[in-house]
Amino acid sequence: MEFIYTDSIELNESLALDLFPLADKYFISALKTLCEQYLSAHLSPENYVAVANLAETLEVKSLRESAIAYIVKNVKVLKNRKDFEGISDDLLRDVIVKVTAR
Repeated sequence: MEFIYTDSIELNESLALDLFPLADKYFISALKTLCEQYLSAHLSPENYVAVANLAETLEVKSLRESAIAYIVKNVKVLKNRKDFEGISDDLLRDVIVKVTAR
């Protein structure tokens, strides 16, 4: 509600992950853009699976590409993490294509 009245919001990872699907559902494009930008800029080993799968679910191409680029860049570290198995098959396929193309 804060964003609707003030057109501004202080995001953190949890809030951005929670608000992004709501902004998409209720067509609040400015909030959706803010969440997308925040998540893209704050990808980490702790959130990359959630962000990548959210981008896949909501069909947000630019966030999906950011997540794929992050995974490809950090694949040596991330592939050994248990949560790596949580990446969707479509995302994993695209990651493999990019890794092998390097």
